[in-house]
Parts: sequence; C-alpha cells; structure tokens
Amino acid sequence: MTLTKAPEPQGYVLFGPQPRFPDVPYAEWKARINKARKLMRENKIDLLMLWSMQNCRYFAGFTSIHWHLPSIQPLVTLIPIEGEPVAITGDFFRWTVEGQSWIRDIRTQSDVHQVKSEREFPGEVAATVKEMGYGKGNIALEKGSLGHTWIPRPLNDIQTLMKDLPEARFVDGDKVIWGCRMVKSPLEIDRLMKAAAIHRQSMAAVAEQYRPGMTERDVGKIFLLKAYENDAEWVVPGHIMCGPEKEGMYDTGYHFDGVIINKGDCLSIDMIMNYKGYWADMGRMINVGPPTDSFKKCWENVCRGFDAAVQAAKPGVRAMDVWRAVNTVIEDAEMMGFEMYGHGIGIDVQEPPVVAGTDETVLEAGMTFEIESLSAMGLRRMGGEGGFQFENLLIITETGATPVMGLPREIIQTACC
Repeated sequence: MTLTKAPEPQGYVLFGPQPRFPDVPYAEWKARINKARKLMRENKIDLLMLWSMQNCRYFAGFTSIHWHLPSIQPLVTLIPIEGEPVAITGDFFRWTVEGQSWIRDIRTQSDVHQVKSEREFPGEVAATVKEMGYGKGNIALEKGSLGHTWIPRPLNDIQTLMKDLPEARFVDGDKVIWGCRMVKSPLEIDRLMKAAAIHRQSMAAVAEQYRPGMTERDVGKIFLLKAYENDAEWVVPGHIMCGPEKEGMYDTGYHFDGVIINKGDCLSIDMIMNYKGYWADMGRMINVGPPTDSFKKCWENVCRGFDAAVQAAKPGVRAMDVWRAVNTVIEDAEMMGFEMYGHGIGIDVQEPPVVAGTDETVLEAGMTFEIESLSAMGLRRMGGEGGFQFENLLIITETGATPVMGLPREIIQTACC
C-alpha cells in the first residue's frame, strides 16, 4: 500500500489553500517551525518526526478525538531541516487536517481502521522519509529523555519503522521539542490565563452554591456545569472529596461518590480544565463552616510557601532552587514537606520543568508553572488537620515571576453551612 498525495500544487482537496479552522494563526505556527529548525541545527538533526497527540497539535495544529483510541495513529508530523513540513494521516482524517493545519503537504493512507493498515503505517512513514531525502539522516524521535513525551505506538510498530530505515540514525528529539514548548508565546499565556479564570469561577460557584445535605456528586456537578458555562472545552475530574475515609487518595477521581458534605468538613478540590488546548490545574480546600485556629495557622504557612516560590522564581534560577525555597518554609513550620511543589503547564497538564529537588532546568522568561505549595499535618481521622494545597499559575517574566491568582489567597468558606 502506498500513501496518496494531494494534487499539486494546491495540497488540498476540500478547504482551500488555507485552513478554515486553524488552532493558531499562521505567524504563531511559523514561529514554532522556525524555532524548531534553529534547535535542530544546533543539535545536528535533519528531520524531526512526531507521533504524539500534543506534539502533533503544537507543531501541526491537528486535533482529533481518535487520539484516545490506542489502535489508530491519526497523524505523524515530519519537520525537515529544509523544505515544507509533511503531515501523514489516514484518509478518514484528511479533511480534519486540511481544516486545521497550516501544513499543506498531506499524505494519506486508506483503510486506516483496519489492523493490517495500522501495522503497515510505520512502513509508509519510512517510505515518505526516504522520498524526502532523509533516509540516511539524523532523525529525531520523541524518546522521552526529559520526560512528559513518548511515542504512542506498539513496540512492533517502532521496530518496523527502524527496520525500514536501516541507514538512518535515530536520535533524541526532546531538546528540540521542549526547547520550543517550555517557553510560551503571548498567545499561549493568554489562553492559560483564560483557563485559570474559568477555574476560579467554577471554584467560586462551589463555595456559593453549596447547601447542607449536598454530596460530592452534587458539588462535582456545580463545578463542571460552571466550567462549561464559561467556555471550558474539557474538564477532567481530578478529585472532589470531603471527610476522612479516602483521605490521602488524592490521585483518584471520585467526586461522583455519594458522600454527604457536613458542617465542619474540609472539601478538597483539585480539578483540571482546558481552554483552547491549554490547561488550568489548581487545587484548594473549601471549608464548610468556620476554620479552626489550627487550620488557619497551617494555611498561613502554606501561603508563605507559595510566596517563597514567587520570590525565588526568575530567569537564571534552577527549578530545584524554587523547590528549596518552598520546602524551607514548610519544614521550618514543622509541617510535612513534599518532593515536588509544582510543574510546567501548557497543552499538557504537566510539562517540564518540575519544581523538584533534583530538577536542574534553568528558568527562562515565558515559562509557565502551576506552583503547588503542599503540606500536611496528620490525618484528620487521627485528629490532625489533613492536607493543604495552594496551587496557582505562575509566569516567569524578564525580571522575576508574576502569579496569576486563579484562586484567592484567603481561606475559602462556603456561603451556607
């Protein structure tokens, strides 16, 4: 089976010479390609080959619900050091690529839903690479050395690709990928700030609309509906929980449980939402009734940890230095420290750098983080105050850092208890 190429010189069939529904303006997309090529030259890379959902969105402007089906590969993006980028897709996705992407050299495979076609697809990609003149070049893949990226294909597909390009040298593309994606453009920052604003409105709705007798399920509905009402494109349940029974299980989304929220409970909420491809990831607690003096003291320490991150974060500082600033405040207050106090954010919920004790990444202006000042003072079921989380968006500027206070500093309390 061979790939079909659109008729020359148009490179399109349905939507015309320009995409009708581009994810970003042409200038934004072109700047990404130009920066990628600059980094490719620095790292002696001839061709950047991208298989993952978010990298194909960033560099090709392509989105599809089929990324969530493990069998199908909706798109592969090829960025050569010279010449036009190439998009390789199935005929099923052809018009989606035309409608969204600024790439106009689009190659298509037929019968994309058939298992036989799926297994042949890597060989077709290899054939295209040879046709482009890079069969003997340095080809960069998403090897994942810097974390947060991978090739979402079965091992035998990757083996087929490499077998069919025996004279190529496969190298790591992470320095190019994250060299582009870690530093955000003004457009990206605007979208992140909008996502943070939507998140803030949803959290406020929970505090305002809670009534005695409501369950975690009811609160989850309030949050979700408010987010979609304010133009969120996607809300992913993190956790919404109260009471001590599942305390500590923060990685489990279970806000549809029927647990009744009572006066005196502390409702922990950590939800993520998406606006035009960019995420907000902010966690907080909402008190049902007045907080205790002990809670107030712990909360003030956690807020001081966040303030320490804001003061420490600036160009030239390492991510681990920001972690140390937060951890010093938390441990000096005799509260439990954590191995991570935040992470980069963009079109992925978690991106490098990680604000951790071992991350030596040097911060640059334009980097964006969700800073999480985290701590705990014993489990509530054992008489402690439980966990604390103050998480907000932080933007690295030329001179320091600007916090985008999606969620307020003060303790959040329900309007009715």
